[in-house]
Amino acid sequence: MGNEINFAWPVTTVCKYDLSAFENFLQQYGGLLKGKKIVIFGAGIRGTQYSLFLKRFGYRDILFTDNNMEKVGGRINEFPIIPADEVAGMKNEIVILVSLENGTAICRQLKEMGFEENRQFFYIDNHLYDAYEEKFCRRRRTDILLFGDCGMTDLSVWDKECTSLGEMLEQELGKERLKVLAIHAMGMRAYYTIFKAHCLHIYKPRGVVLMANLEVFTGKQHLLPRSQHAGLMERLDRAVGHKEPELEEYAQITKERFANFTNDYFTSSDKALKEMGQKTNEKMIMKLNYMFRMDMENECIVYLKKFIRFCREEEIKLLLFIPPVNYEYAQELWGDAFREKYEKNVNALAELAKESGTAMKDFSYFLPRSGFADVCTIDETLNWEGRRALADSLKEKIREEGMI
Repeated sequence: MGNEINFAWPVTTVCKYDLSAFENFLQQYGGLLKGKKIVIFGAGIRGTQYSLFLKRFGYRDILFTDNNMEKVGGRINEFPIIPADEVAGMKNEIVILVSLENGTAICRQLKEMGFEENRQFFYIDNHLYDAYEEKFCRRRRTDILLFGDCGMTDLSVWDKECTSLGEMLEQELGKERLKVLAIHAMGMRAYYTIFKAHCLHIYKPRGVVLMANLEVFTGKQHLLPRSQHAGLMERLDRAVGHKEPELEEYAQITKERFANFTNDYFTSSDKALKEMGQKTNEKMIMKLNYMFRMDMENECIVYLKKFIRFCREEEIKLLLFIPPVNYEYAQELWGDAFREKYEKNVNALAELAKESGTAMKDFSYFLPRSGFADVCTIDETLNWEGRRALADSLKEKIREEGMI
């Protein structure tokens, strides 16, 4: 292997719903992959994840392709990135997997190149929005709703036991008691509008548990395409018959925001970021996500306050919890400055909770780095041991608050 740029992201986590979809795909179409090279279209985060999935299930003859010519000639770990026009001449040798989250344009491109869908190329749909809408609309009453992001749904790439935190809680508290509505990268305005619509048009629970990941409060939520979930908001708005004005308004806002995006550095591994070096990049992201100066008037804080007020008005018990942070690695990157700045933000949320009479549990320093997806993980995703410990403590707190 020469001096090619490695465009692989340092992927330490996988989405449970993506892994399940991949397993289902291999069960249905694995026979078509035998004796073929597998070409992953999209040399970014999800493409890197796909290569890890394939290796997990024993596949090694892998190539990448991408429409970004800056990446062509590079590699994703040990796998080379070749031009898309070269792929066109390999029809009888390959099967293509489209890795992009919204792969419609790539699927159209491959059809124009003469590839047949579901035989020569595949877009593996995790049906995430279908599952979320189905669960949202389920009218079988539960005592508690729980809202959270990827900390509830993601796993470590090295996990052998693949039960997510959300699944642990539902299984152990009982699906008749707890409904978990969790999805990656969701912001507080979305939580509020979905929760309110659920209470007014599906059913009102006795209590609600709300994950207060500090990253949500940075003020960047409206700047990220994958945070909008415009398609999901539209579906939920339709599911309640357009009867909830704030949900209907937010569905339109997310649609407009998504249409106006041109770039998202979280979904494309550009050359500049790669040249910064992994540790420098992680240090920057840790600062952006946890060491910012919290603006108590940003959109997510405003909607957290609305969430709290709605619970009080409807007499619904609310438990906020701050998930564990990989503070040992953060201190390795930033020294004492990490705790100083991070704790100011935690204290701001604690003060807000205290003023409103809201229960809050701070798990910030609950786990050592060995409990995270990787010892250098920079988000809240935990490995199986970490999820097991957090699930047990969160269940205990839920019971302590008299929510079940």
